[in-house]
Amino acid sequence: MNDFQNGRPENRAADAGALADALAEKNALLHEVDHRVKNNLQLIASLILLQSRRTTDEAARQALRSVLERVTAVATVHRRLFQGDPLRFDVADFVRDLIGDLAAAAGRDDLEIAVALDQVAIPASSAAAFALVINELLSNALKHAFPGGRAGHITVSLAHRGGACVLTVSDDGVGMGDRPPGFGSTIIKLLCQQLHAQLDVADAQPGVRTTVAIPMTPGPTP
Repeated sequence: MNDFQNGRPENRAADAGALADALAEKNALLHEVDHRVKNNLQLIASLILLQSRRTTDEAARQALRSVLERVTAVATVHRRLFQGDPLRFDVADFVRDLIGDLAAAAGRDDLEIAVALDQVAIPASSAAAFALVINELLSNALKHAFPGGRAGHITVSLAHRGGACVLTVSDDGVGMGDRPPGFGSTIIKLLCQQLHAQLDVADAQPGVRTTVAIPMTPGPTP
């Protein structure tokens, strides 16, 4: 009978020590990856911010600010995943923070934002893409639904229905009208395809109501 079958204390201690060493090495590697990704995202954000400050063309400056918002959203997702459960992403907490950040950046005190957020978590593999969808929807509402200082309301809801995380962003603004879809709309459609999510954009009369339903389990890799 070998040592494993005998279950000798010295062998069990050696196995436990090896397991502890492997776990410690894995944690160290994860922290190193976290540190490098965080630094890279901060570097990218800093470069975008620097370029926007040096740009005199207002349209280019606005485009760079939009890119910066997207990078910031991804960085926030990364930070939350490493601070909490690395396998699940709490969408509601992220939405609350994002609304505050975007509303402050927009400087629109004349807009009221109502939220109804259930505690919903999605797979970590879907977190970054879904965070970008949320960022685009809120940014579009804040930037385009109420031109010329027009006052209004934005409603954001999040619920777990039928095995899906359902996000709805609606406003009572000027609506879609004849304006062609912008770059943000293209991003939303591409991300929803990646997430295997259902996207519905409707005329709310007044305003626009957009609903995104993402499966609670990740779909097959494209």
